[in-house]
Amino acid sequence: MHSHSRREFGAFAAVAVNSLRAQSRPVPIGLQQTAVGRNIQQDLPGTLRAIAKMGYDFVEFSAGTFMKWSPVDARQVRAVLNDVNLRCRSTHNEIVSFSGDGLSRAIELNHIIGSDTLVSVRGPGTPAAPPALDAWKRFSDQLSQAADRIRAADMTLGFHNHDIEFKPNEGVSPINLLAANKDITSFHLNLGLCLKGGGDPIAFLKQCPGRVQSILCQDFEGKARWKETFATAENGSGLQFYLIQRTDGLSLVPREGADLLDFARQDLQYFRRLHSQSGA
Repeated sequence: MHSHSRREFGAFAAVAVNSLRAQSRPVPIGLQQTAVGRNIQQDLPGTLRAIAKMGYDFVEFSAGTFMKWSPVDARQVRAVLNDVNLRCRSTHNEIVSFSGDGLSRAIELNHIIGSDTLVSVRGPGTPAAPPALDAWKRFSDQLSQAADRIRAADMTLGFHNHDIEFKPNEGVSPINLLAANKDITSFHLNLGLCLKGGGDPIAFLKQCPGRVQSILCQDFEGKARWKETFATAENGSGLQFYLIQRTDGLSLVPREGADLLDFARQDLQYFRRLHSQSGA
């Protein structure tokens, strides 16, 4: 009995240690293509090698790039990703990727490059001409219509916000309408643009537990509450990875000069310091 108990205790201890290790494993960090867009267009293989060498785990491609690839092109990109130990978990997609032949093409190319999430990156209308709430409802319905095919392909449906989704529209913030759409299971929360739109990233993380796949790390006027954001994101939000992005004048490290790869390196270093200092 005593020997049996010791064996049970040893097994339990091993499970506990492995569980602790899993919990303490750092959340992977990726780079959104827009941060180094010019470099990607000029030298895609060289740029992928450079960002992998910096220590990034993922890269997220945008539709303006990957949707122009043939399956042969996509397989060549996948070979480079494998060679440099870099992964692509998700892609930025315009609305054409969520119906008909566009959806078929997006699914095929995402499968080839290893991505398992189709992220919608743009809602209806433009910031200069905000759409009516009915347009947001139709947009949400269109994403839902694509959801069955996306799930059948063993992929998930995501949405990447801008600032407009957090601004009240006819008394309703479009982000709340989208959050109510349970077909969207992989939100990509752009922190800076959420703040720019008057939103509360912490509140959104708590509003959608288990459904925020990634946070795009930008700040807006120093309003980001990094420590609370990291703690909330990594305890129940379903967060799978962070992404570094530079867009719309938002960034982590101020831009000086024109070396996008150097900015990406600085952003990664700064993000790691932020995360480490938060105690997350």
